[in-house]
Amino acid sequence: MSKFEKKRTLTADLSLFLVAAIWGSGFIATQYALDANMSASLVMTIRFSVATLILGMVFFPRLRNMTRKHWLWGAPAGVILFLAFFSQTVGLQYTTPSNNAFLTATNVVMVPFMAWAIHRRPPRMKAFILALVCLLGIGVLTYNPESGLSFNPGDLFTLLCAFLFAGHIAYLDVASKKVGAAPLTFIQMAISALFSFITLLFIGKEAVVGANLAQGLLPAIYLGMFSTCLCFLIQTAAQRHTTSSKAALYLSTEALFGTTFSILVGLEPLTSSMMIGGVMIMGTIVLSEVEFPWTKSKQSQNLPNKI
Repeated sequence: MSKFEKKRTLTADLSLFLVAAIWGSGFIATQYALDANMSASLVMTIRFSVATLILGMVFFPRLRNMTRKHWLWGAPAGVILFLAFFSQTVGLQYTTPSNNAFLTATNVVMVPFMAWAIHRRPPRMKAFILALVCLLGIGVLTYNPESGLSFNPGDLFTLLCAFLFAGHIAYLDVASKKVGAAPLTFIQMAISALFSFITLLFIGKEAVVGANLAQGLLPAIYLGMFSTCLCFLIQTAAQRHTTSSKAALYLSTEALFGTTFSILVGLEPLTSSMMIGGVMIMGTIVLSEVEFPWTKSKQSQNLPNKI
C-alpha cells in the first residue's frame, strides 16, 4: 500500500469516527428537543423533512430518473426506518441517553439472526454466545441498586428500535442490490418524513401548541442536517476506502460517544452499572466484528456476516 493509499485509508477511518461522534451527539440533541415539550412525531417530522430536502438538492441529477422499481424497494425500507426512529425517540422520553445509546447499539448483535430469517443461513455458535453476553450486559445496564432489575418502558421501546434497525440493515442488504444508493436513501427519508407527518396529525397535534419551538427547533434541525444528511455523505465517501468490518466497528462507538456526551453535559451521572453494562455490550459489538483463527472454516468464509 502506497503512502497516499495509507493516508486515504486513515482519513476514511477518522471520518467514520466523526460520523459515530455526530450520531452520539444526536442522542443529546433528541433529548434537548424532547425536553422542549416536542413530541417524538414532531421531532421526526422536522428531522426527516430537513434530510429529504437536503438530499433531494444534493442528489437531484440522480433522482430525476427514479422509477416505480425504486419506490417499490425504497418504500418498505422507509417504513422500517420510520418505525425504528419512532421507537428510539419515544424510548428516550422514558429512559436515559446512555441506555438509549447502548440498547440501540445491540442491533449489531441482532443482525445475524435477522439475516438467518431472511437468507435461511444460521449464524455460527459465536453469534449465540455474544447474544447471551449482550443480554447479560443489558441486564446490568438496566439494574438499579434500589429497585433491582427493572425495564422501564423506554428501555423496551429502545430494544424494539434495535430490533427494527437490525431488520432495516438486513432488508437493505437485499434492496441495495436492486436499486442505487442515492434514490434508495432519498426515498427512505421521504417516506419517513411522510409517516412522521401523518403520525403528527393523528396523535401529536396538541404537542405542536405546547412545544417550545424556540428551544427545540435547532436541535431537531441539527438532527436532520448533521446526524442524517452529513453523516450519510461522510459514511458513503469513507466506506469506499476502508473495509466494511472496520467501518462497522468504528460506527459502533456511537454508543460510547452518546454516553460520554450525556455525562459531560450533565444529563445523567456516571454509575457502576452504566460502566459494567456498557463495557459488556460494547465488547459483544467489537467481538462481533473480529474474526478469530479458530472460528474460521471454509463454510463460514462464504457467509456475508462476520458472525
